Amino acid sequence: MEIAMDLRVLLKYLNIKKVEGPTDFPVRGLAYHSSRVQPGFIFFCLGGTRADGHEFIPQAVDAGAAAVVVEKDLDIFGATKILVSDVRIAMAAISEIFYDFPSRKLRVIGVTGTNGKTTTTHLIEAILSAHNEKTGLLGTIKYKINGDSLPVLATTPEAPDLQRMLRKMADRKVKYAIMEVSSHALELNRVSGCDFDIAVMTNITGDHYDFHETQERYLSAKAKLFSQLGGSFLKGSLPRFAVLNRDDPQFEYLLRHSTVQSISYGIRNPADVEAKNIEVKEDGISFLLCSPWGTEEIVLNLTGYFNLYNALAAASVALAEGVPLSTIKASLAGVRGVPGRFERVDLGQDFLVIVDYAHTPDGLDNILQTARGFARGKIITIFGCGGERDRAKRPEMGRIAGTYSDYCILTSDNPRGEDPWQIIREVEDGLREKKEIGRGYTIQPNRYEAIKLGIELARPHDIVIIAGKGHENYQIFSDYTIRFSDRETAEEIIRNRLKNKV
Repeated sequence: MEIAMDLRVLLKYLNIKKVEGPTDFPVRGLAYHSSRVQPGFIFFCLGGTRADGHEFIPQAVDAGAAAVVVEKDLDIFGATKILVSDVRIAMAAISEIFYDFPSRKLRVIGVTGTNGKTTTTHLIEAILSAHNEKTGLLGTIKYKINGDSLPVLATTPEAPDLQRMLRKMADRKVKYAIMEVSSHALELNRVSGCDFDIAVMTNITGDHYDFHETQERYLSAKAKLFSQLGGSFLKGSLPRFAVLNRDDPQFEYLLRHSTVQSISYGIRNPADVEAKNIEVKEDGISFLLCSPWGTEEIVLNLTGYFNLYNALAAASVALAEGVPLSTIKASLAGVRGVPGRFERVDLGQDFLVIVDYAHTPDGLDNILQTARGFARGKIITIFGCGGERDRAKRPEMGRIAGTYSDYCILTSDNPRGEDPWQIIREVEDGLREKKEIGRGYTIQPNRYEAIKLGIELARPHDIVIIAGKGHENYQIFSDYTIRFSDRETAEEIIRNRLKNKV
């Protein structure tokens, strides 16, 4: 994608404190990592928890940066200095202008919430694709444009990457851009300049307090998505909507922050889109979908009440977009699973193995309660907590695992820069309230050995749940990262067990 735009055009709409150097030259790209700078690029000096982009100005200039956007009034040699009050806001604005306002040419659907974002976006994408619409998907597991997969950069990418992806979608005549919108992205203004048409809330519990610090700030970040729907009820001739979980305690809060029409969905409270006659089984859910657009029997090949909510959210979006109930029914029945989301590992063994991304108390509670609902044997849970993340959730996750599991194996997740044993001890504080070490739980810091132990302990009809990493294919330590997949590890160990059994 070759783009060049005069710097004067990019700066025309910015609130700039100072410019030093020429501005009459074409900008050929945008970068916020000095290693990605090429000749003619603008380099944005972002502040970070581990490094400050201002420290990398010399490297960026040496790589050919023609302009540098800064918050600190430093002396810069060899490139035009652009001093602003907020680099992130300036980066979002310049990105949107540079890529020619791509979200205005798309129907943009943003999905936010503590849990369920990935599954909900996949279900929306599946329904709209079945309705013969061209779609693009941006999320934790994959980026897709018209069915073609692209490398994943982040759940919600930084503004230059996001606008570049949206530009690609617009160029390929995509109609719907469906994206996960994380609380980090909202707080850090990654989606500023994104013209959303539909904002979806899955649920809001607590997460990322290491970053947001308080529940109030976390909730405020989520609310940004709904307030960003703008003051107009229409984009062109099409309406904007907020799609909200009526059963979530934060429903009223987000409804107040939205300025457009809302569609509610739920199970317990009266809503626009409701599920009735619900039957949850080991292999799926059946329910009656009731809405102003009609009523339809739905069979979902995903289990758990949390997936029922995800399906209702996706159906609400599709109904608002004019998709027939018959298409929604067929599409939902056709989704066999989402990688790392209550994903079965089935090689013909006589016990069930499930891999799930659950890394929050609410997520772990959801999957364990679901498993408890159809368990015919024991539940063996293998889990841990990530390092350099919210420490307050660690004992709570221990308590939840101990409450719903017959046996727990406490292990490492992504310890990052923390001592794995310190993380384990903090999780164990909660687990000890429910289980006794040696009888109700054990500790095995090596994740491979922990999964091996859990599978070796399984007997017919037992359920082994491997929680925390889901689709991830790596494990992060303080100074190195290894390739590691819970699913692949489980498959290898199950295969060996079956082989030795013969």
